[in-house]
Amino acid sequence: MGSPNDGYSEAPCHLVTIPRPFYMGKLPITQRQWVGVCGASPQTSHGSGDQPIDSVSWSDASYFCDVLTGKTGHPVRLPSEAEWEYACRAGTTEEFFFSAEGPFPDDASIPNSIRLKLSNYAWFDENSLDATHPVGLKQPNAWGFHDMLGNVWEWCADFWHNSYVGAPIDGRAWLDPPATRPLRCLRGGAWDMNAFRCRSCYRSWDWESVATNRFGFRVCVE
Repeated sequence: MGSPNDGYSEAPCHLVTIPRPFYMGKLPITQRQWVGVCGASPQTSHGSGDQPIDSVSWSDASYFCDVLTGKTGHPVRLPSEAEWEYACRAGTTEEFFFSAEGPFPDDASIPNSIRLKLSNYAWFDENSLDATHPVGLKQPNAWGFHDMLGNVWEWCADFWHNSYVGAPIDGRAWLDPPATRPLRCLRGGAWDMNAFRCRSCYRSWDWESVATNRFGFRVCVE
């Protein structure tokens, strides 16, 4: 998990062992699914029902999980960062799951060949036309997960920490808040992000209450 890019929050690179099985959605939650569970779309979602739900905060995403848990009787939750990255990498250890090239210190260092390959798997700033797109149109990774990179950032359960120093190594969410007003983690990049921010190891964050047209999520089930 992570990368050797010491100038970023994705360091240090470390080994994680996930001891328990879990299910994870192969697609981000869509607008149609949100309406089916919660009854109405939040805020400014747009486009078809097959587009990923956007404009959801971490609190909104957690609410969806709670409602779906009540409807199904199965524990539905947001993935931990480790579970998300495990699913995204799909057995690989490089920064992009479709290439052995890297590591890359910044976006300018990523060659055009990688950008072309990324366009097969992700909607990002070079092909999105400044909008989200219906889920599942791009190729999946080796484990069948679509849209892990690009389209919308995906909320994870963890509190944000500026590095992986002290992070859990058993796959659980890092739930020790480092501040009085803690931030939550986002993964995967979005429709307006560059290739560097759409790497398997890249991390971002925001407040629990913030919702933008870049933010969505997918769920896990025990």
